[in-house]
Amino acid sequence: MMAGRASVDKKYIVTMRHKRGMHTDVYEDFEADLIRYTGWKAVRGSFNILERIFEKFFLPRLHYRTFPLNLPSLHRNRIYFSSLSGIEYIKIFQHYSFRAKLKAIYQFDSWTHDNAVNENAFRSFGINIAFVSIKRAAEYFNALRIPGFKAYWIPEAIRCDRYRWLDYGDKNIDFLQYGRRWDWMHKQLLAFCKSRDLRYQYPQDRDHDKSQFTDREALLDGLAKSKIAVCVPKTITHPEIHDLSTVTTRYFECMASKCLILGHAPEDLIALSGYNPVVEVDYSDPVGQLEYLLDHYLGFVPLIEKNYRMIKEGHQWKNRITEIARIIDKASGFEGMT
Repeated sequence: MMAGRASVDKKYIVTMRHKRGMHTDVYEDFEADLIRYTGWKAVRGSFNILERIFEKFFLPRLHYRTFPLNLPSLHRNRIYFSSLSGIEYIKIFQHYSFRAKLKAIYQFDSWTHDNAVNENAFRSFGINIAFVSIKRAAEYFNALRIPGFKAYWIPEAIRCDRYRWLDYGDKNIDFLQYGRRWDWMHKQLLAFCKSRDLRYQYPQDRDHDKSQFTDREALLDGLAKSKIAVCVPKTITHPEIHDLSTVTTRYFECMASKCLILGHAPEDLIALSGYNPVVEVDYSDPVGQLEYLLDHYLGFVPLIEKNYRMIKEGHQWKNRITEIARIIDKASGFEGMT
């Protein structure tokens, strides 16, 4: 266990009650590994009636105001932790509305357009620690100097054993796009793959995540079979609404499936890796680059294997949980981990 026995009975992980889309497994893996590696107790998120109350009366108003939700409690010695998908504060409404010794969250997708909601939620619930997946978001929230609050950058991660791969000679999907479709690259790939009679899988709709897959199993199968996967941050696919470039689960799951990644590496990913694990797109000659990548595909195997080792050794949820548990222990006054 990561935490000492004296602290175990006071720490609670607030888990989800409802499914959260194609990447539900990623959230569930995180929560399961938290319990597995820390020994903290699990409690369910808010009941349906409380969720409806929060969704109707509180969440819309968090765009412009705060609420005194940090109410007196009989359980002041408790420590609460929960993972949130964006502004999913509906999940923690029941437990975080009352005072505790410490309240912490891990937030996926702390996008700029949600800054006001997040700030007001931190103040309203009396959240002490926000672990956020975007580095610049952590810097922004710390600059607000919210009393009793601190943000930490903890990037997203995966569990490698949830993914699989085929031998390089058995991969039969030449190019893969999934999730957010990059239309500029999509046009290049459509023409190129048609001229070479290549197999290219892609979402039919630019704005529907993973629309070419029927379920999670189909996604994992597609990744395992793919030679080259296109990965770029939202600042490229949706520049009109996103101004933060960050590493997301997409990069890690492509590496765990032993795909060669073509696209653009966010600065956060390069900082985490110590090198650039992505083949950067050649805007001046995209077709020539696509042809070169296929003709010399096996020459990129050392990079693919290096990326896989890097993810397996340093960027699984167990690695992130070690850091999260250490910070929470320090903030709550517990002694070091065992």
